[in-house]
Amino acid sequence: MSSYVHFSDLKDAESCLADAVARFVPDMGLNRSSLDAGSRLIRISDGMRDLIAPNGASDIAAILWRSHDLALDDVAGTIAGMKIREKIAHLLNLRLDAAATDERVARRLMGFFALPHHAALFHRLLWTTAGRIWILAGDKALDENHYSKRVIVCGILSTALVTRLSQGRDAQLDQVRRNIDAVMAYEKFKAQLPAKPEDLMLNLAKSLGQLRFGVEPPPGASL
Repeated sequence: MSSYVHFSDLKDAESCLADAVARFVPDMGLNRSSLDAGSRLIRISDGMRDLIAPNGASDIAAILWRSHDLALDDVAGTIAGMKIREKIAHLLNLRLDAAATDERVARRLMGFFALPHHAALFHRLLWTTAGRIWILAGDKALDENHYSKRVIVCGILSTALVTRLSQGRDAQLDQVRRNIDAVMAYEKFKAQLPAKPEDLMLNLAKSLGQLRFGVEPPPGASL
Protein backbone atom coordinates (compact mmCIF):
# COMPACT_ATOMS: atom_id res chain seq x y z
CA MET A 1 0.00 0.00 0.00
CA SER A 2 1.30 3.42 -0.93
CA SER A 3 2.33 5.70 1.93
CA TYR A 4 1.72 8.81 -0.19
CA VAL A 5 -0.94 11.26 0.96
CA HIS A 6 -3.85 11.89 -1.39
CA PHE A 7 -5.44 15.31 -1.82
CA SER A 8 -8.96 16.36 -2.71
CA ASP A 9 -7.80 18.26 -5.78
CA LEU A 10 -4.72 19.76 -7.40
CA LYS A 11 -5.33 23.18 -5.83
CA ASP A 12 -5.35 21.60 -2.39
CA ALA A 13 -2.12 19.75 -3.11
CA GLU A 14 -0.52 22.92 -4.48
CA SER A 15 -1.37 24.90 -1.34
CA CYS A 16 -0.22 22.14 1.01
CA LEU A 17 3.08 21.71 -0.80
CA ALA A 18 3.82 25.45 -0.81
CA ASP A 19 3.00 25.72 2.91
CA ALA A 20 5.24 22.73 3.66
CA VAL A 21 8.14 24.13 1.66
CA ALA A 22 7.72 27.51 3.39
CA ARG A 23 8.55 25.85 6.72
CA PHE A 24 12.06 25.12 5.47
CA VAL A 25 12.61 28.33 3.52
CA PRO A 26 13.87 30.53 6.41
CA ASP A 27 16.79 28.17 7.12
CA MET A 28 17.37 26.52 3.74
CA GLY A 29 16.29 29.19 1.27
CA LEU A 30 13.91 28.67 -1.62
CA ASN A 31 15.56 25.96 -3.69
CA ARG A 32 15.45 22.31 -4.65
CA SER A 33 16.46 21.22 -1.17
CA SER A 34 13.58 23.01 0.55
CA LEU A 35 11.20 21.73 -2.15
CA ASP A 36 12.29 18.14 -1.51
CA ALA A 37 12.09 18.64 2.26
CA GLY A 38 8.56 19.99 1.98
CA SER A 39 7.55 17.12 -0.28
CA ARG A 40 8.81 14.56 2.23
CA LEU A 41 7.09 16.35 5.09
CA ILE A 42 3.62 15.94 3.60
CA ARG A 43 4.46 12.63 1.90
CA ILE A 44 3.56 13.79 -1.58
CA SER A 45 4.53 11.58 -4.52
CA ASP A 46 7.32 12.62 -6.87
CA GLY A 47 4.83 12.67 -9.72
CA MET A 48 2.46 15.01 -7.89
CA ARG A 49 5.38 17.22 -6.81
CA ASP A 50 6.57 17.54 -10.39
CA LEU A 51 3.04 18.19 -11.63
CA ILE A 52 2.68 21.08 -9.16
CA ALA A 53 6.19 22.44 -9.55
CA PRO A 54 7.67 21.37 -12.91
CA ASN A 55 10.01 24.37 -12.70
CA GLY A 56 11.02 23.62 -9.13
CA ALA A 57 11.42 26.47 -6.67
CA SER A 58 10.17 29.06 -9.17
CA ASP A 59 6.71 27.50 -9.14
CA ILE A 60 6.65 27.40 -5.33
CA ALA A 61 7.67 31.08 -5.24
CA ALA A 62 4.78 31.91 -7.57
CA ILE A 63 2.31 29.91 -5.47
CA LEU A 64 3.45 31.65 -2.29
CA TRP A 65 3.18 35.09 -3.92
CA ARG A 66 -0.33 34.37 -5.25
CA SER A 67 -1.43 33.07 -1.86
CA HIS A 68 -0.85 36.56 -0.47
CA ASP A 69 -3.21 37.96 -3.11
CA LEU A 70 -6.01 36.05 -1.36
CA ALA A 71 -5.96 38.76 1.30
CA LEU A 72 -7.66 40.97 -1.30
CA ASP A 73 -10.72 38.73 -1.50
CA ASP A 74 -14.03 39.98 -0.11
CA VAL A 75 -12.95 43.59 0.43
CA ALA A 76 -15.79 45.21 -1.50
CA GLY A 77 -17.75 46.07 1.64
CA THR A 78 -14.67 47.40 3.40
CA ILE A 79 -13.68 49.92 0.74
CA ALA A 80 -17.15 50.98 -0.38
CA GLY A 81 -17.48 54.75 -0.09
CA MET A 82 -13.75 55.39 0.01
CA LYS A 83 -12.03 57.78 -2.38
CA ILE A 84 -9.91 56.10 -5.04
CA ARG A 85 -6.64 57.01 -3.35
CA GLU A 86 -7.95 55.62 -0.04
CA LYS A 87 -8.98 52.40 -1.75
CA ILE A 88 -5.55 51.95 -3.33
CA ALA A 89 -3.77 52.68 -0.05
CA HIS A 90 -6.01 50.26 1.86
CA LEU A 91 -5.56 47.48 -0.70
CA LEU A 92 -1.82 48.00 -0.89
CA ASN A 93 -1.39 47.83 2.88
CA LEU A 94 -3.68 44.82 3.11
CA ARG A 95 -1.58 43.00 0.51
CA LEU A 96 1.68 44.06 2.15
CA ASP A 97 0.51 42.87 5.56
CA ALA A 98 -0.34 39.48 4.07
CA ALA A 99 3.11 39.19 2.48
CA ALA A 100 4.81 40.03 5.77
CA THR A 101 2.85 37.55 7.91
CA ASP A 102 6.05 35.50 8.19
CA GLU A 103 8.82 38.01 7.60
CA ARG A 104 11.54 35.34 7.47
CA VAL A 105 9.82 33.66 4.54
CA ALA A 106 9.07 37.03 2.93
CA ARG A 107 12.75 38.02 3.05
CA ARG A 108 13.77 34.77 1.40
CA LEU A 109 11.05 35.15 -1.21
CA MET A 110 12.13 38.69 -2.09
CA GLY A 111 15.75 37.55 -2.20
CA PHE A 112 14.71 34.83 -4.64
CA PHE A 113 12.92 37.33 -6.88
CA ALA A 114 15.89 39.72 -6.70
CA LEU A 115 18.06 37.27 -8.65
CA PRO A 116 18.36 38.39 -12.30
CA HIS A 117 17.08 35.11 -13.75
CA HIS A 118 13.88 35.39 -11.68
CA ALA A 119 13.15 39.01 -12.60
CA ALA A 120 10.72 38.14 -15.41
CA LEU A 121 8.67 35.91 -13.11
CA PHE A 122 8.58 38.59 -10.42
CA HIS A 123 7.45 41.24 -12.88
CA ARG A 124 4.60 39.03 -14.13
CA LEU A 125 3.41 38.29 -10.61
CA LEU A 126 3.73 41.93 -9.56
CA TRP A 127 1.80 43.10 -12.62
CA THR A 128 -1.04 40.66 -11.93
CA THR A 129 -1.30 41.82 -8.32
CA ALA A 130 -1.29 45.48 -9.36
CA GLY A 131 -4.02 44.78 -11.88
CA ARG A 132 -6.13 43.07 -9.25
CA ILE A 133 -5.75 46.04 -6.90
CA TRP A 134 -6.91 48.50 -9.56
CA ILE A 135 -9.87 46.34 -10.57
CA LEU A 136 -10.98 46.04 -6.94
CA ALA A 137 -10.64 49.82 -6.62
CA GLY A 138 -13.14 50.15 -9.49
CA ASP A 139 -10.76 51.24 -12.26
CA LYS A 140 -12.02 50.53 -15.78
CA ALA A 141 -9.48 52.48 -17.84
CA LEU A 142 -8.69 50.93 -21.22
CA ASP A 143 -6.41 53.66 -22.57
CA GLU A 144 -2.74 54.28 -21.76
CA ASN A 145 -3.74 54.95 -18.15
CA HIS A 146 -4.52 51.25 -17.79
CA TYR A 147 -0.79 50.58 -18.01
CA SER A 148 0.57 53.64 -16.23
CA LYS A 149 -1.64 52.98 -13.19
CA ARG A 150 -0.36 49.43 -12.90
CA VAL A 151 3.23 50.54 -13.27
CA ILE A 152 2.71 52.98 -10.40
CA VAL A 153 1.22 50.33 -8.10
CA CYS A 154 3.95 47.84 -9.04
CA GLY A 155 6.57 50.37 -7.95
CA ILE A 156 4.84 51.23 -4.68
CA LEU A 157 4.16 47.59 -3.81
CA SER A 158 7.69 46.32 -4.44
CA THR A 159 9.48 49.17 -2.64
CA ALA A 160 7.03 49.29 0.27
CA LEU A 161 7.47 45.56 0.84
CA VAL A 162 11.23 46.04 1.13
CA THR A 163 10.58 48.94 3.51
CA ARG A 164 8.27 46.75 5.62
CA LEU A 165 10.87 43.99 5.90
CA SER A 166 13.69 46.37 6.78
CA GLN A 167 11.99 49.08 8.85
CA GLY A 168 8.63 47.79 10.04
CA ARG A 169 4.94 48.41 9.42
CA ASP A 170 4.86 52.08 10.42
CA ALA A 171 7.50 52.83 7.80
CA GLN A 172 5.48 50.86 5.25
CA LEU A 173 2.32 52.86 5.98
CA ASP A 174 4.23 56.12 5.72
CA GLN A 175 5.85 55.18 2.43
CA VAL A 176 2.58 54.10 0.83
CA ARG A 177 0.98 57.39 1.90
CA ARG A 178 3.88 59.50 0.63
CA ASN A 179 4.06 57.64 -2.68
CA ILE A 180 0.35 58.06 -3.32
CA ASP A 181 0.55 61.75 -2.36
CA ALA A 182 3.39 62.21 -4.86
CA VAL A 183 1.42 60.50 -7.63
CA MET A 184 -1.67 62.60 -6.92
CA ALA A 185 0.41 65.79 -6.95
CA TYR A 186 1.87 64.84 -10.33
CA GLU A 187 -1.55 64.03 -11.78
CA LYS A 188 -2.82 67.41 -10.59
CA PHE A 189 0.17 69.12 -12.20
CA LYS A 190 -0.30 67.15 -15.43
CA ALA A 191 -3.97 68.13 -15.61
CA GLN A 192 -2.94 71.80 -15.68
CA LEU A 193 -0.61 71.37 -18.67
CA PRO A 194 -1.83 72.49 -22.11
CA ALA A 195 -0.91 69.06 -23.47
CA LYS A 196 -0.48 65.73 -21.73
CA PRO A 197 3.07 64.31 -21.64
CA GLU A 198 1.83 61.05 -23.19
CA ASP A 199 0.22 63.00 -26.06
CA LEU A 200 3.51 64.76 -26.72
CA MET A 201 5.30 61.41 -26.85
CA LEU A 202 2.71 59.96 -29.22
CA ASN A 203 2.99 62.99 -31.51
CA LEU A 204 6.77 62.70 -31.45
CA ALA A 205 6.57 59.02 -32.35
CA LYS A 206 4.15 59.83 -35.16
CA SER A 207 6.46 62.56 -36.52
CA LEU A 208 9.48 60.28 -36.41
CA GLY A 209 7.50 57.58 -38.21
CA GLN A 210 6.54 60.03 -40.93
CA LEU A 211 10.15 61.09 -41.37
CA ARG A 212 11.27 57.49 -41.57
CA PHE A 213 8.58 56.08 -43.86
CA GLY A 214 7.35 59.18 -45.64
CA VAL A 215 4.02 60.99 -45.59
CA GLU A 216 1.19 60.26 -47.97
CA PRO A 217 0.17 63.63 -49.50
CA PRO A 218 -3.40 64.76 -49.02
CA PRO A 219 -5.81 64.38 -52.00
CA GLY A 220 -5.24 67.07 -54.65
CA ALA A 221 -1.81 68.08 -53.40
CA SER A 222 0.85 68.70 -56.07
CA LEU A 223 3.99 66.59 -56.03
